[in-house]
This record gives sequence, structure tokens and C-alpha cells, in this order.
Amino acid sequence: MTTFGEYQKAAAAVPVSLRNDRDRIDFPVQGLQAEAGNIGSLLAKAFASGKFHLKEAQSKEIKDRLADVLWDVARLCTETGIGMQELAAHSITQLDVRARGLNPDQR
Repeated sequence: MTTFGEYQKAAAAVPVSLRNDRDRIDFPVQGLQAEAGNIGSLLAKAFASGKFHLKEAQSKEIKDRLADVLWDVARLCTETGIGMQELAAHSITQLDVRARGLNPDQR
């Protein structure tokens, strides 16, 4: 798999038992919310000593949670008709605008 488009197709192929159109939106939104909380908790534990340090198991857990976030994003992209490749390109444009806003020489 080399593109977000390919990933999006693979993510859409995973069978999800959803009753109606509302569920197809709510399910990945709730997933994003839950995963954000889980990632925040994992990172807080990694900072517990006052220094950021991830143990191997913590790193694997964060990777698993981020993979779930990616799947939720892919589902939402599919449901809203947005291609993940298009989303990535849009994100790069946003990053460029934000970076210029932070650089006093480019304001």
C-alpha cells in the first residue's frame, strides 16, 4: 500500500455493522474521541517522570491507537466524499499557511 487512496479503499472494505447513515458518522467520530483520550493518557504516563520517555509497550500501544485514528479518519472521509489523498494535500496547504503565520519574516 503506497497511497492514502489505497488505504481508504482497504479501510472501507472492513465490514462494519452500522444500522443507518447516522451510525456511519457517529461511530468513527466516537472512535476519534475515545482514541484521543487514550493517546492523551498514554502520553501523560510517558511524562510521569518529568521527562518524556516511552517504553516499548507504550510505543506499541500509541502506534495501535494512532492506527485506529487513521481508520476512523478514513471512514469519515469515505462517508463525506473526501479522498484521503485530497485531505493530505489540503493539510499540507494549511501547514504552509500556519508556518508563514508563525514566521515574522513572512507575515
